Amino acid sequence: MKKLIINADDLGYREEINKGIMFAHQNGLVTSASLFVERDGTADALRFLKETPSLGVGIHLDLDKYFEVDHHLGIILGWRETKHDIGAVAGEVNRQIQKFSSFGLSADHLDSHHHAHMIDEVFTVVCDAAAEHKIPVVRFDEKHFVDPIKRQKMRQYLADKGLRCIDHFIEGWYWGNVDESYNVAELMTHPGYGELWREAELAHCCQPQLKQYFIDQKIELLRFSDAFSS
Repeated sequence: MKKLIINADDLGYREEINKGIMFAHQNGLVTSASLFVERDGTADALRFLKETPSLGVGIHLDLDKYFEVDHHLGIILGWRETKHDIGAVAGEVNRQIQKFSSFGLSADHLDSHHHAHMIDEVFTVVCDAAAEHKIPVVRFDEKHFVDPIKRQKMRQYLADKGLRCIDHFIEGWYWGNVDESYNVAELMTHPGYGELWREAELAHCCQPQLKQYFIDQKIELLRFSDAFSS
């Protein structure tokens, strides 16, 4: 049986997005979410999370201030400063993790806005912090590493820290993605209200036909905390 985590990024961004994620969990297929610790909707998201233990939750690191970002495409173009201070980045990662812990929640995974944690130097400090704070799973999207040697080096660094990753990462809904070859996969999605593209993803997350398809194809939906429990 295939196992699939459907994770909603951007929880806490603002209340309209929270509402979409809440609806996608309660009425659709979303099993997990990644929380911004300091956005306009964080307090609102915390109220929902504490009332909804069925939704897995992790940390959505926000490191955009260190990078030039193309917000239209949703990608990082490069470091904002040529001589960047990786120690400052490490400090910010730890600060955000500590802020998450102060909410009284336990993170079952860690990822980042615009995949900032997949940048080489950042990935190692994020793994260090995740291991220190006992966050068991770090998102790993191997497409960020064109060089297979570097890709394997990063995987090994993660493993050496005692961390896990979901081996197959699906970057958003597209036709046929749930039929890809995998044993366990994470599908990233961004349901929400107030933006057409988020509302389109919300609709996809709640398709009754898709629910039935998962049953027919024996695709089990789970949280990160369930992925390595057996």
